[in-house]
Amino acid sequence: MAREWKLGKDMILDDNILDPITFDELVMTVRCNCSEINEMAVRKTAREILTYKLEDYFDLLERNIKEVIAEVNKQKGVE
Repeated sequence: MAREWKLGKDMILDDNILDPITFDELVMTVRCNCSEINEMAVRKTAREILTYKLEDYFDLLERNIKEVIAEVNKQKGVE
C-alpha cells in the first residue's frame, strides 16, 4: 500500500515536515556529483539539497494544510 503522507493516516504530529541535512549527506552528494571539488561546488550542491528538501516540505504542507488547521483549532478549542 502506497503512503499518502497525510496526518492521521500514515503521519503523526511528531513526524518531521522538513528532513534534516547532514554534513555526511553533503559530502556524499558532492563526492558523487561533482567532478571538481571546490568551494563553489560545495555551495552549489548545498543549495540544491536545500531546494529539494524545501520542495518536499511545501508538498507535505499542501497535502496536510487542512489537517494542520484542524489540529490548531482543536488545540485552541475552536470548532
